[in-house]
Amino acid sequence: MGSVLWSPALSSRPRPGILRRAVFSEEQRRELERTFCKQKYISKTDRNRLATDLCLKETQVKIWFQNRRMKWRNSREKESTYTRLPMERLMLWSESEPADKTHTSAQTKHTHTHSPHKL
Repeated sequence: MGSVLWSPALSSRPRPGILRRAVFSEEQRRELERTFCKQKYISKTDRNRLATDLCLKETQVKIWFQNRRMKWRNSREKESTYTRLPMERLMLWSESEPADKTHTSAQTKHTHTHSPHKL
């Protein structure tokens, strides 16, 4: 397996303490994703093994899993919001629809059942 590729620095002079963003190879990404599908939280033992197999540092694997879990949570929240909103609108519409019809027919019955008041 190839080693991780590094993206070019934002400036020509590297600043101390600033790490460059790791760019993983397609093969590394595929294996990380495959492992993530099986287990969202990776044990230290599995993390060490995966890092060794992919020629990565353990920290890189750990951070990749943290970032991937965040992406996974955000996509689940967004998905539930998109599926929940139309259902909520439908429920509100269906709850208000019979009430409107009942209210209208009650008004009609009400107007037809009473005679005008004498003053």
